[in-house]
Amino acid sequence: MKNIIYSIYIENTDNNLIDRHQVTKLQLEKHYQRLVDVKKEYAKHCNAQFRLYGNDWAWQAFKKKYQGYEFDTINLYKIHLWEQLGKTYDNVLYLDFDVIPNTTESFFEKFDMNKICVHAMDSTIENAWSPADIKKYNKKEVDFETLMSYKDKYNMYVKAMCKKAMLAIDNNFDSDYLIANTAILGGNSSVIKQLRFTEKLDDMLVILEKAKKEIMFGKEISKFFFPNNEVFFHYLLDKYKIEWYNLPYEWHTHLMEARGKMFNNEITKEIISKAKLIHLINKRFEELWELI
Repeated sequence: MKNIIYSIYIENTDNNLIDRHQVTKLQLEKHYQRLVDVKKEYAKHCNAQFRLYGNDWAWQAFKKKYQGYEFDTINLYKIHLWEQLGKTYDNVLYLDFDVIPNTTESFFEKFDMNKICVHAMDSTIENAWSPADIKKYNKKEVDFETLMSYKDKYNMYVKAMCKKAMLAIDNNFDSDYLIANTAILGGNSSVIKQLRFTEKLDDMLVILEKAKKEIMFGKEISKFFFPNNEVFFHYLLDKYKIEWYNLPYEWHTHLMEARGKMFNNEITKEIISKAKLIHLINKRFEELWELI
């Protein structure tokens, strides 16, 4: 079996980054080599080739076709590459550049690669809003429109409503709130072929615009709709009823706390000790390296 693990590192050249994205840029640059090395080492344990994609002609061509904020376009591109590699390799595993393997156990042997392997969150208000926001809303201390004004286009509830709006354009009104987190994405060539993400991308952009104009869930939500890879990915899973498996938390352990003494917390240390693949959303690499 031909297995491959791949990732992408393309330096963000946007000169107007908000503080959070500027921190991300600097942290990825600082820890670049170790982030590459840990993935290469894990690929050896999986009997897989490792490939890192960068700012090459293929990326430039894709970027030119789908202009937009660079971070968002890269996330469309990574799924395009997943499909391209599926034409050559039997099994393909994608890892975001901020994902750190913490195991020698092979992903390809652990899971049924006949199904798309991805972790998805049930992105209801209860799961996607903070407890403080829910408490204020339930006590009627703040209205829905005001609360939504504090959110952004990356909020998981917003993504779920975008997926539901797109499916409603297709007359599917019985959809759930699940949204795949595509930072870790596995599958074999057969199931990857079923997705047809790149082939359907232009159609999905049209459907997205229709969903925005319909404003079926209110302007305070639809104003945030944009071409998001996770929305599009789960839209296709639902629309075409593609078989997929929801990865358990230890195989997509996402750590988000940006401030405070997160890594001094005994609960967090226990979570890390059990984690197989760590998605370090908060980019606090220095603290994590001390624990693994």
